[in-house]
Amino acid sequence: MQQKRAVLLHGTSGDPSHGWQPWLKRQLEERGYDVFAPVLPNNDHPDRDTYEAFLCESGWDFSDNIIVGHSSGATTALNLLLADWFPKASAVVLVGTFLNEKLTKPLGEFPDGLFDGLFLDSYDPKQLAQKARAFYFVHGSDDPYCDIDDAKQLCEQVGGTFIEITGGHHLGGASGITELPQLITALDADGITS
Repeated sequence: MQQKRAVLLHGTSGDPSHGWQPWLKRQLEERGYDVFAPVLPNNDHPDRDTYEAFLCESGWDFSDNIIVGHSSGATTALNLLLADWFPKASAVVLVGTFLNEKLTKPLGEFPDGLFDGLFLDSYDPKQLAQKARAFYFVHGSDDPYCDIDDAKQLCEQVGGTFIEITGGHHLGGASGITELPQLITALDADGITS
């Protein structure tokens, strides 16, 4: 039997020890998964080329993985799916899906140009849907950085499951969310983690 594998991709200025990520890692490990949860390089300035090179050279076997990304890590998951070298995933989980800067720019919390190297010009839902068997979008109802309507739209376009966390904010470390039972319940119910 093939070893079950998962990848956790944290967000900007983060690491895999924050928020709900340690809990999810344990949940997956209890279900027999090997989990790759790297600290992404230079993550104070997320860059798709830097991240892709790092992950490509990591030696990890990405085939048939559950790919989980938070915020700019969710963007990284989408970028990977559209990379020619990246194999098909068993499932993709996008937490606080970061598709553009329309909410972050007006807040003025991030320096101009911080995310210039992160986004692709577009994310073709048809191409994305071909690279994963299932998609799950987990989003705080009151996320100030990542537009919930954009996430819902992409979720619908790829035929995904949308999980809204009431009062979840951005679902980062500062949100106080340390577990995502709704997500693991959905993965279990759909047979993804069995």
